[in-house]
Amino acid sequence: MSSVEELSGKKRAILIAAEKCFAAQSYEGVSIRDIAHEAGVPIALIGYYFGAKNELYHAIYEHHSGYIADRLNGLRHARTQSPQGTTLDAIIAAFVLPVLKLNEKAEGANFSRMVMRGVIDQHEASERITREFYDPMAREFIAALHDALPHAPADSIYWSYQFALGALLHHVVDTRIERLSDGLCPARQADVAAPYLLRFITDGIKAVTRLG
Repeated sequence: MSSVEELSGKKRAILIAAEKCFAAQSYEGVSIRDIAHEAGVPIALIGYYFGAKNELYHAIYEHHSGYIADRLNGLRHARTQSPQGTTLDAIIAAFVLPVLKLNEKAEGANFSRMVMRGVIDQHEASERITREFYDPMAREFIAALHDALPHAPADSIYWSYQFALGALLHHVVDTRIERLSDGLCPARQADVAAPYLLRFITDGIKAVTRLG
């Protein structure tokens, strides 16, 4: 293994370790020392690669930014290529499926928990992430819902996005359904959960947007 490959491996190990630590504890509760211990690297190496803790936190989201691109690519395809009468279903599939696929992996499951912690704690580092990575995507999905449901009251579209996001985030961080169903419903198998979650969100949006 070359020195470049070895360094690259250490950098990735730091990202994975930091993701695991941030998933298990609050942002404020995680120290650089904790991350270095989890990654098995000197503390100084984290500063060398990533700088301060908030920059390492940001780097984790950059590392996973491909799934945001997948969602937006799926959304644009849904808006331009969907057969008549299927646009809403395609929009929700673009919103949900890349997240479920990511969550099937151990690294992705840690990332999902980290995202949820950021939503709950709403610290300065997570606010930066929300504004940079998630607000632009949210606005594109909201605009797509407006176009797909042109007669729906504007407020119902925003509520629809809010509740769709809640259902998705809850699902990817809560595996209790496996215990409640005695193993009948595997929480992290995307192909099993997806049909139910997609229909739940899509039909919920149709019902909510009729309220006005």
